[in-house]
Amino acid sequence: MNALSDVRAMLIESATRLFADHVDAKLLDAAKRDGWSPTLWDIIEEAQLPLISIAEEAGGAGGSLSDLAAVLRIAGRFAAPIPLAETATAGWMLARCGLQIASGPLAFGPVHGETVTAHQHGTQWRLSGSMQRVPWARIAQRLVVLASGPEGAMVACVDPMQCKINAGRNLADEPRDDVVLDNVVVAGSLAAPAAADVSHAAIKLRGALVRSLLMAGALERALELSARYATERSQFGRKIGQFQAIQQELARFAGEVAAAVAAALSAAGALERREDPLLAVASAKIRTAQAAHEGALIAHQVHGAIGVTDEYALHHSTLRLWAWRDEFGNEAAWAAELGRAFAAAGADQLWPLLTKD
Repeated sequence: MNALSDVRAMLIESATRLFADHVDAKLLDAAKRDGWSPTLWDIIEEAQLPLISIAEEAGGAGGSLSDLAAVLRIAGRFAAPIPLAETATAGWMLARCGLQIASGPLAFGPVHGETVTAHQHGTQWRLSGSMQRVPWARIAQRLVVLASGPEGAMVACVDPMQCKINAGRNLADEPRDDVVLDNVVVAGSLAAPAAADVSHAAIKLRGALVRSLLMAGALERALELSARYATERSQFGRKIGQFQAIQQELARFAGEVAAAVAAALSAAGALERREDPLLAVASAKIRTAQAAHEGALIAHQVHGAIGVTDEYALHHSTLRLWAWRDEFGNEAAWAAELGRAFAAAGADQLWPLLTKD
């Protein structure tokens, strides 16, 4: 094992222990009511997990995108009710544009390609527009917004208290809020021209990647719970895990999980190596979304009625799988995106694109 692998192994061990020590049924139930867990956030922020993959000179904790991917996979496994992925993505936007990374939880937008305009009023920049279903907007300390300015795209950091926020939730009771900006003032040091790689398309790709990683972790947890339940629950005088039909379904579930994890981690590696990200990220979102559909179905079939109860842990994972599957593009949208890219490249390029020849 090389030094890089040693560091990532220690990071994985540390993050796993941290989440295992602090995420329990009581915390998750409270987060369903409150929208998130500020207690868990304080612990995660103190450990600098949201700053992983952002260079130290930019205010981050250093490390690579693959390091962040490992942590997000763990967060998904524990159904962590905090905006870890969103804060990391917003931090990346700020760092790429030379802006200071704000402390506390961050949200970013637009997440659906809406247009927010930036205009100057004297020496101040002001933002106007609306953004739909922004993850965690109402609990964020700052909103990081990609706006259209008079001389091109720009990134600005604004106070959510200046915005009109209509609270919403996804299936897993995570905040997904509509945000209206009406001449929202931006502090002079919190706006800058957008870097070339910070665009609506790049935000969508990053969003799809982090959702794929979170789903990979949630799938692992659902499989773990299903396999354990099959060894504990008896029916007709036998453990249900001894029935061939259950064994076959669990084996199929394990295959779906393995494929989803491999696709998500591979996409993070491709983006880190600055390869053309579309094929890798689109494939990861498609594969993890398909696995979410099949895996949640199998998990609930194995568990029966207990799997949908509030008292049992499974629903924390499967509700997130169903919600995250559609966010930043579902499998149909990404399949169409891939199809357009392959068609534009031409038939002769299909095989080289698939094999990276």
